[in-house]
Amino acid sequence: MTTPFESAVLLTVRGAYIPESLEAMRVLHNSTAGSAQGIAAARSLGDLSHNVYSPSLRSERAGAREGELLFIDWWDSPKGIMDFFSNPQVQQQGAKLFSGRDASLWMPAQGSSSYHLYAPRTSPERYVGIVRGTVKSPQDAIAVFAEADVKAQRDARRRGLISHELFIKLSPPGESAPAELLGLDLWSDFAGMTQQYSDATHMAGLADAFTARPQTSIWEQPAGVWSEW
Repeated sequence: MTTPFESAVLLTVRGAYIPESLEAMRVLHNSTAGSAQGIAAARSLGDLSHNVYSPSLRSERAGAREGELLFIDWWDSPKGIMDFFSNPQVQQQGAKLFSGRDASLWMPAQGSSSYHLYAPRTSPERYVGIVRGTVKSPQDAIAVFAEADVKAQRDARRRGLISHELFIKLSPPGESAPAELLGLDLWSDFAGMTQQYSDATHMAGLADAFTARPQTSIWEQPAGVWSEW
């Protein structure tokens, strides 16, 4: 199974927000990037979707702290992203939202065992599990995940996994940074997700995919109504 947008790219933006509370950040986000005008501008350049997550602080593996947010966007081309974020007005809005942020662009990892399943109607909650780290060889890392994924997918689905995707970071032209892999899981059950990530039977071998200990984090849908599309 493959990702739904073979030619599209993923944009992740993780940062510490400036407003004094999550609710204040929600209001600011919805009046800037999430306003009708902001959404129309992003869509006109190829922004296919935009979702917002906050750290899941009840998890021992949160890997993030209060005051951070994560944006996950699908775009239909890297050029649209560059055109959008080169706009001075967009840059000004971004400066109001985050005091510091990491914006990274990712392409689907070709040959990976990514899959998307339908969530049961009775499981409306959404959680995101992320693993990110440098790899010596994207092909070798994908193979390590593929072997583990085949063994884990039945238990993972039983525990609430909705989708599992791997990505390779797109670096700017001329940059010689080590290859970086992103694993992104979407879950509908917090307890099941926690159980899966604590299951050494399935998780231990994934460390072999990375050149050093990867960064991991757990995110959930924040309170309130956020502008998403």
